[in-house]
Amino acid sequence: MTTTTPRSWKLNVGFFLAAQNLFLFGSSAVYFAILWYIALQTSSGTWIMLATMATTLPQILISLWAGIWSDQYSRKKLIVASSGLVTFLTILTALIYFFISRDLWLLLLIAAVRSLGSGVQTPAGNALLPEITPKKELSRINGLNQFVSSILLLISPILSGVILGRLGIIFVFVVDLVTATTGIILMLCIHVKQFKQEQQNQVAGLTGIWEGLQYTFSHQYLRNFMLFTLIAFMLVAPSSQLSTLYVKRTFGSAVWRLTLNELLWTMGALLGSFYITIHKHLPYKIRLIAIGFAGSGISFAVMGLPEPFWVYLLFMFFSGICMPIIQATSNILIQENVSPAKMGRVFSILQIVSTGIYPIAMLVYGPLADVIAIRYILIVTGLFLIGVAVIFYKRLPQLTDKLKELR
Repeated sequence: MTTTTPRSWKLNVGFFLAAQNLFLFGSSAVYFAILWYIALQTSSGTWIMLATMATTLPQILISLWAGIWSDQYSRKKLIVASSGLVTFLTILTALIYFFISRDLWLLLLIAAVRSLGSGVQTPAGNALLPEITPKKELSRINGLNQFVSSILLLISPILSGVILGRLGIIFVFVVDLVTATTGIILMLCIHVKQFKQEQQNQVAGLTGIWEGLQYTFSHQYLRNFMLFTLIAFMLVAPSSQLSTLYVKRTFGSAVWRLTLNELLWTMGALLGSFYITIHKHLPYKIRLIAIGFAGSGISFAVMGLPEPFWVYLLFMFFSGICMPIIQATSNILIQENVSPAKMGRVFSILQIVSTGIYPIAMLVYGPLADVIAIRYILIVTGLFLIGVAVIFYKRLPQLTDKLKELR
């Protein structure tokens, strides 16, 4: 499905990476600003839970439909349309917040709208990448994508902190408008061969959702992979969603502390992404994913121990190394082995069992954080995550050869 000359596919991939990461940059800047603003205004675990649900729950509601759309229609046009609509609604709601009603629920509405957009863009983008990239280059391009994302995520919390501290949250939305517009223009420059007619006609409505679920869970390898991913990310949720509140309660509410909290994680993510980028082929994907989960568990458990702020930041850095390794390797595993006609729906399921599980987990972790110290939550979930990583590794490697059956 890729174009024929090296120059053309590299140009396509260049436009794709630039566009996707501009979307990510704007979205992450908005996300950090909203999360920090709510944390500083309320200092409430329940409000952080609501912010988390607004950021992730809509992804769950739309993901399966988005997977169908991604397999049925032009993935490029789907990304452009969703990005344009999300940007328009974000700016409209932000204007209502600043000029009509200063209600925090409007910020949650912005987070929810952006979550819907991510629910469409993520499976479509992950499925579009192998459509424009030669299979032998998928590992390197996925690593490069994670690497560029990490660089921008390194900048976005700094930018959010500076804007939030000096100018006010509304200027973050201006940045988002500029990045989204530029990203849409770049995405329109990508040349993608038209889908085959039989691929366009094969899915529709609830039947398409059922086909995607049946395809995923009827294969033992994919079923076990999704199950372990679900459990692992339920244990990742508190460290991901409660770290801002943990820093505020434990070390102080200065914006620079919140900024460093995100900055060190992103620096680690940059290193983890670089590791994927320099490897043209990753032969032991399950082992690498399991190591990533185990390393994350160790980091979370240590972060919960009484310690100086710099020690906490050090292990936040280590946890940052692990996450892009987990995410990029999981994406490569699916892109290299799943049928292109089902790839959008498989990625939508992966999105649900990974980041999409956060709001369900936070229904427990959020209120729990208002009752007991967050450090105990981090320690317990970190230790459980190590155990899950060991079982993940022992149960899945022997099925590697069977993955070829998915095509």
